[in-house]
Amino acid sequence: MTGPHVLVAYASRNGSTAEIAQAIADGIRARGLVTDLLPVASVSDVGPYDAVIAGSCVYMLRWHPEMVDLLHAHERALSTRDVWLFQSGPLDDMPETRERPLPVPVQTIADRIGIRGYVIFGGRMEAGAAGVLENLFSVGGLGGDFREWPRIRAWADAVAGEILARRPVPIPA
Repeated sequence: MTGPHVLVAYASRNGSTAEIAQAIADGIRARGLVTDLLPVASVSDVGPYDAVIAGSCVYMLRWHPEMVDLLHAHERALSTRDVWLFQSGPLDDMPETRERPLPVPVQTIADRIGIRGYVIFGGRMEAGAAGVLENLFSVGGLGGDFREWPRIRAWADAVAGEILARRPVPIPA
């Protein structure tokens, strides 16, 4: 008998969300859980997993379309699993100082799935990396790294604790 199997799936445009997903997967593994880390394009089935953590970069207040498609395509299976969502992208102190709801299409799916939780993490963008319109939505069009690694690791640890509380790892006889 094995313990819970966790999928950490992510949609990343410039690598920042992939790095956050890696930190989350590392935190989940550190608690002894079998964890797969996959880019959204590599996820074809969520069936083998007891828990799913799905994260997306956010540009122009929207989740990456491939992640929205994945959540929609696997709604039925996800509704029978423990699911957490995270997004990254704000280029300011917003994750610490203000709450922001999920984009409507993602919130609609999240409500049908019955997610266990959702969090926003700051993002990273090199100065000048975005297009002109995207820069208008960032802090003065400036780049920077707004990811808070201790907060990301603490969230991963809390999620792992919830997974273990709901689906404990069996003790060998």
